Amino acid sequence: MLLLLLLFPCGARADQLRFDFDFDTARLVSTAVSTVDFHLPADFCASADARALIRKMRFSDCEALITRFKTLRENKRWLEAATVLAPELSRPGFGKYAPLAAEVSRQLKEYVPPDLRAQLKVHFIFGSQSGGFAFDDVPDDVYVDMMRFTDATTQELGEIVAHELFHAVQNHLMRPETLPTAAGAKDVTGPLWLNHLLAQLEREGTAELFSHPIADRPATPHSAQKKLGIERNARRMGGIRTMFETLGWRMLLAPPENEDAYDQIYGIMFYTDFDETAYDLGWLMISTIIAQDGKTAVAELLRQAPKQFVLRYQAIAQKQGKLPLFSADFIKVVEVLP
Repeated sequence: MLLLLLLFPCGARADQLRFDFDFDTARLVSTAVSTVDFHLPADFCASADARALIRKMRFSDCEALITRFKTLRENKRWLEAATVLAPELSRPGFGKYAPLAAEVSRQLKEYVPPDLRAQLKVHFIFGSQSGGFAFDDVPDDVYVDMMRFTDATTQELGEIVAHELFHAVQNHLMRPETLPTAAGAKDVTGPLWLNHLLAQLEREGTAELFSHPIADRPATPHSAQKKLGIERNARRMGGIRTMFETLGWRMLLAPPENEDAYDQIYGIMFYTDFDETAYDLGWLMISTIIAQDGKTAVAELLRQAPKQFVLRYQAIAQKQGKLPLFSADFIKVVEVLP
């Protein structure tokens, strides 16, 4: 079932942002896990959600995916999540999730240009290895795994959904990237990979505008761990800046051979196993820029080359004198990026 909502519902025009919610897969899979009935609909394996899950987890086929679903029962936390979620999504209007679309709309409206035209879709799934994800070649679709958010409040879940939806918004604002298709001369490929790293920092930093606010509220059962991570990263931001700059030099001087090799380097600062430190660095940068230039600066920067995100932050931080700065040598190489 789908729920359609206009981002600007009052007097909205046809050229404004719309998004759909699809809870079907989350309902089907959580029901299967909680009831031990894995006879999913005949067309499930051919669905976009199943194909996305197979692709994300790099499974060979749908049989491997269903085996994954069956193993979720062995984890007490995931079994409890399925048991809670399945009946809720079976209620009229998706039960307690009925206000979610309005909450997401409220959050997104603050940073989305009012004239942006797009039709986006949120696929609510269950049982992946990630809280949220998307694919570059399907820019208007995002995936949110309800397995990890059954204890979240409407506001907290809305922040996660808004974070992921903003990645789709970014796809409409940011310039298309050119990435190397094969290893080449480092003076050619290095700048491309460095640009890609800067773009990822800008993407996650600006999307973190939606999910970072939990740090400013009292901890809840859902937010406690994330809140501790944000607070820990805030205390070591100087070192995080140094680490990001180190990864940048690695991209420039010893470029990865392909996207898989890039992913291993990128993951040091962007994956949960390493506290997603780049998310908090990016948030510090964009919040610093907003304090100086206002919220409209977010969309304006996304429309420019990724290096402008770093350069604008550096210019403001230099004047303030209290924020971590990138080195002068690093800024010089960023300035000459295409």
